[in-house]
Amino acid sequence: MRITPSLCTLAVAGLLGLFGPVSAFAQAEQPAAGQKTFGPRVNAGKKAQAAAPGAETVATHGAWQIQCTAMPAASGEQAGKKACGMVQLTRSEKNAKIVLSLIVQKSKQGDKEQTTMRVLVPIGVYLPTGVALEIDGAAIGRAPFVRCRPQICEAFADVSPDSIAKMKKGTSANFIVYEAPGLGIPLKISLEGFSAALDNLSTL
Repeated sequence: MRITPSLCTLAVAGLLGLFGPVSAFAQAEQPAAGQKTFGPRVNAGKKAQAAAPGAETVATHGAWQIQCTAMPAASGEQAGKKACGMVQLTRSEKNAKIVLSLIVQKSKQGDKEQTTMRVLVPIGVYLPTGVALEIDGAAIGRAPFVRCRPQICEAFADVSPDSIAKMKKGTSANFIVYEAPGLGIPLKISLEGFSAALDNLSTL
């Protein structure tokens, strides 16, 4: 029933090059003096992309894309291997400049398979509350923010088998980020194709 904090694994680090900060966010103008700065700071005229250059979309299942990229040379024994993840981008219905990128990965810890969720949102979020997750209106848990970069803040979590089961059965999920205490911004993620994409991810 919970989403628990997770350290960034080597596989997740490999995906940093695949799902870069600029590519994950939509076109936005530089904020004017005194204007709220919640949202991406990307030069006007640059369009959003689903993945950074070098990423390969290997499959699509419903609302999900499976994208892979080669691990960087700095990753040691993992160099040359592919890092893959399920990807979905969603935009706030209230503010089109606010975009959330969700990346789901599978990795092995010894003999156990682990599912990890990575959430990328624009800078300016209220960090202490993390990112809340609801599935079909029911609260599931929160993923804590672990770092912020020039364009984005990132939250990581291990996803429990119970939460995975609920996502497989569900139809939609709400990821809620906060601009201020008590001021939540829901961003809808479709769960169409989630089960098929997760099964496909296990084969890569």
